[in-house]
Amino acid sequence: MNTKTKFLYFIIIALLLMNTATIMFMFFKSGRNDNGGREVSRWLTEQLNLNALQQEQLHALQDEHRKNMDAIHEQDRNLHDRFFKLLSHEPVDSVMINQLTDSIMLNRKQTELVTFYDFKKIRTICNTEQQKKFDEIIGEALKMMPPRP
Repeated sequence: MNTKTKFLYFIIIALLLMNTATIMFMFFKSGRNDNGGREVSRWLTEQLNLNALQQEQLHALQDEHRKNMDAIHEQDRNLHDRFFKLLSHEPVDSVMINQLTDSIMLNRKQTELVTFYDFKKIRTICNTEQQKKFDEIIGEALKMMPPRP
């Protein structure tokens, strides 16, 4: 093997190891719980002074959101796996790269839309006074949300 080939193998192995380490870190750090989502839920409950029925509705909306986001994140992982497998292709398939990056971008758009409409649903369970408060504090709630992987 020449030096260039050895270097490319080294880079591919290093990337695979980093990817594996990142996935393991994310899995063991967060597991299946959603502490950030619960923290936002608890904070909204306190800030908006939600009653028991509203809290129940909020938890149902949160569960629905989590299911939707899990599906979107799974699709994102699959798209990124396909995208980075292209590293080993020679010559580089620029059409496929562009298609996959477009798909990743659309997936990200879906994430934003789901989040937006889910917060819109949360706002609908509030009374008029709570909606005014919701409008004032939504920026703070968004800052509390954990970063997306």
